[in-house]
Amino acid sequence: MSPQLVLGGELVYHRGRVEEGGIFTLAGRYTGPNWVATLNAGKGGAHASYYHQANKQIQVGVEFEASTRTQETMFSFGYQFDIPEANMVFRGTLNSRWIVGAVLEKRLSPLPAVLTLGAFVNHRGNKVQCGLGVTVA
Repeated sequence: MSPQLVLGGELVYHRGRVEEGGIFTLAGRYTGPNWVATLNAGKGGAHASYYHQANKQIQVGVEFEASTRTQETMFSFGYQFDIPEANMVFRGTLNSRWIVGAVLEKRLSPLPAVLTLGAFVNHRGNKVQCGLGVTVA
């Protein structure tokens, strides 16, 4: 449509021994100078997302998904904070299922390696996941 606006659609037809049917989905994306918004909608539900780069160090995003098949909705919020002076990146997320997560990446200069620390807490499921990793590139 334009350099900022993209629209599209998809039609999928499935025919099997037991079931037969079609799914039609519409999609759109609108891009601004430092943000992107998307929307997909069809018989199965809808999915919308928004990403915004506030400046060189801070990025945020939100996502909403609703399914007509499972009758569930989910909302997620995420952010990324870059600290170039310390060679570090911090990412975090929170969703409507009360799962909170964070990942810290530290580039180990002058080595070609990145140290990664991560933790996720599922408040409803009483679960905690922690991890430590080293990536050599």
